Amino acid sequence: MLHSLTLKNVGPAATLSLDPLASRLNLITGDNGLGKSFLLEVAWWVLTRTWNGPPAEPSAKKAQIIAEFDKGNAAYTAYLESVWDLAQQRWKLPRGRPANPGMVIYARVDGSFSVFDPLRNYKLYTRPSGEQIESPGAYQFSADQVMNGLSRKVQLAGVWQDELLCDGLLRDWSNWQIRKNDQFALLKALLERLSPQGAPLKPGQPRFVYPNEAFEIPTIQMPYGQEVPLIYAPAGVQRVAKLAYLLAWTLSHHERASSRQERSATPRITVLIDEPETHLHPQWQRTFLPSLITALNKHASGKPQIQLIVATHSPLVLASMEPDFDSKQDALWKLDLVPSAKGKPGKVQVERDVHYVRGDVGRWLRSDVFDLGAATSLEAEQVMNRAKEVMRSGKRDAAVAAPITAKLRAVLPELDPFLFEWSRFLTFGPRGGGA
Repeated sequence: MLHSLTLKNVGPAATLSLDPLASRLNLITGDNGLGKSFLLEVAWWVLTRTWNGPPAEPSAKKAQIIAEFDKGNAAYTAYLESVWDLAQQRWKLPRGRPANPGMVIYARVDGSFSVFDPLRNYKLYTRPSGEQIESPGAYQFSADQVMNGLSRKVQLAGVWQDELLCDGLLRDWSNWQIRKNDQFALLKALLERLSPQGAPLKPGQPRFVYPNEAFEIPTIQMPYGQEVPLIYAPAGVQRVAKLAYLLAWTLSHHERASSRQERSATPRITVLIDEPETHLHPQWQRTFLPSLITALNKHASGKPQIQLIVATHSPLVLASMEPDFDSKQDALWKLDLVPSAKGKPGKVQVERDVHYVRGDVGRWLRSDVFDLGAATSLEAEQVMNRAKEVMRSGKRDAAVAAPITAKLRAVLPELDPFLFEWSRFLTFGPRGGGA
């Protein structure tokens, strides 16, 4: 697991530091553009030494990326300090085999995924022909490749050929289901665990969708009774199905590699998720993270050591963890833009927020995490602020109050407590005062 991550002159601030990271769950919040996804991308690179796209670039001289994480299956800590090589335009890394961080899975908001398996990546393996081929540094899936398969170009006997790395969800799901193997049992269990409350995701019978299709497409049972091909399923169902599939694919292939190599399976799994709430109904947002933690602890090998680093904008995702939040193993990180002197841009900072129970989503929205003045429309917040100014002044002017009253009645429900407070003020004056 990742113990700390510090960026100096990289990204939106001179220094950003997540130190110490919590051992189980790290929730990262903050406004758009302050670096939540950026921190996840750098965390992925620190653990796997691979980028899914262009590498992070320095924002000023003397740029550094510093991190500490567990390595191997024992209680050893790896320390990484990397500086930017200006000549080669890359981050310098120590020579030799990278430290083993355990398995790492990254679910991005655009539907792409990355997977790292220490038993299958960064290795040389020998093909039946006797040629040695280097394994991929990681498995980098676009949204389409998760569904349809991942391959790469390799050179064998001087000829470039396609090597299939993963069959993809559509083929694997159907094949596992037809064979009724352990992988399909794991997939079904993960789907059920990650389902919305009261509406379990269950595989239907695979079927041909296109006239000239070479294989049957898996289907999902919908609550209205139909079995819908997964390619036509709702976006939220597809995203969770992809996550369940890649978890099943990663865990099962890791077990197979462990058996084949006669090595211990790793108990360490780091999961990075960017905006898990994407495409999910509020009822689903409220159960997703607790369900994922339960699923990983139940289905990973041995005594699993699970760490999640999650970037989110959702107050429901944050509220969902309140019953089980433990400050000894969980943390809430908040990215903020701190105002500077007039005419100068603000500064981005990150701090480990003091977690306390807010109790409902409205309180989360009005807390320092989201900084909303009210859990209402902007128009309602503005007219309530105007009404509060009048109440603070203590002056009951009918000409001033009339348009405010009309606007409040237009933007608030009839029994809203603020309307009662406003009406009481107009009738009796400030609290403690007379008519």
